[in-house]
Amino acid sequence: MAVAIPLAFTVSAMAAGWTDRSEYDLVLSIRSEASPQKRLALLDEWKAKYPATDLRQARNELYFAAYQSLGDSPRMLETAQAILAAQPDNLVGLYWCTLLVTQAKEPSPALLSTSEKAARQLLAGLNAAFSPEKKPPSIADDEWQKQKNAVELLAHRALGWIQWQRGEYAGAEPEFTQSLRLDPRDAEISAWFAIVLALEKQPEKQIPALWHLARAASLRDTGALPAAQRRQMDAALERLYISYHGETEGLDQLRSRSVESPFPPAGFNIESAASMAARRQEEELKRTDPERAAWLGIRKQLDADGGQDYFSSTLQKSPLPKLKGVLLRFSPAGKPQELVLSMTDAASADVTLKLTSPFPNEAEPGIALKFEGAAESFSRNPFQLTVSADPEKIEGWPEPPAPASKRK
Repeated sequence: MAVAIPLAFTVSAMAAGWTDRSEYDLVLSIRSEASPQKRLALLDEWKAKYPATDLRQARNELYFAAYQSLGDSPRMLETAQAILAAQPDNLVGLYWCTLLVTQAKEPSPALLSTSEKAARQLLAGLNAAFSPEKKPPSIADDEWQKQKNAVELLAHRALGWIQWQRGEYAGAEPEFTQSLRLDPRDAEISAWFAIVLALEKQPEKQIPALWHLARAASLRDTGALPAAQRRQMDAALERLYISYHGETEGLDQLRSRSVESPFPPAGFNIESAASMAARRQEEELKRTDPERAAWLGIRKQLDADGGQDYFSSTLQKSPLPKLKGVLLRFSPAGKPQELVLSMTDAASADVTLKLTSPFPNEAEPGIALKFEGAAESFSRNPFQLTVSADPEKIEGWPEPPAPASKRK
């Protein structure tokens, strides 16, 4: 990201303190030399002849300006660090250490530490540096505010990147969030944010990661990544989207929606492959075995943290849907009025049916029964749902044997 250096951050003026006339003449020749390469040669000569000059800091700033003219970012960053080492509150060093750290290919812990301190110092002094009293008369108020915002963006951007490089992903999130609030069209920050969220490997972070990656790949014009990087982002997006969702359905809609906002809207969702498979399985079960599907839905809500509230506010206030279970046992013998059922494949006693009137005969345990009724009570540990049911609403109970006279 190219950021123009704010007017408040300019190379300091030379101060009196020449060692001798020769040093004075040498520095004048450096400042009048138009060629950056020749300026560097003269600066090297000055450094060799006057290593302990009182103008070492001014020399560093002239070195920096020469490297800047050549577009030599690594040397610029190295020189900015030297400026800060000699003068920790130097605005030139603070600004450029903050700006250039994100371009370092293999940042050392020392560089990350120096640049983090620089970024935080910029933020701490932001209001003072850009106070109305310090605004030059030639600069409009809105331009002064833009310059202030540019420095704030620079600092948050660098802090997020530094946290990312350290593997402190949770710390990078608020910095990238603030960066995108200051510059919503910075596709590079969206790309970095996507990587950080994906690296956290937390289920709730995967959808925002896909959103930011889609935005980085899809933004055009102002703030967009170069075409080659966009293609790389888009290829990564498709891989991660399929890994999460299971197929490309909905990917084009994600691309188009992500361009509209730097952050996903409230309630935005992408269904995971696991969730989609479970939903389709549930839909198939509802079609082929509606009674079992109805029970699994009830059991899921009763097992949840708010299971007791669900029972009291919902399940107990309306008739149950038709359900089915396997008879485990009954009581009393002869004319059963209480049936204990297993509602799953396991032989767990899940439901107790209390009949409004007894059956006239017994049944063999293991038979399948379908029933309707009203929930009476519920206990969670051990799990037990008690249901009041009319025998006429129970399907599968065997007919009583015919009288002996009729069997002859």
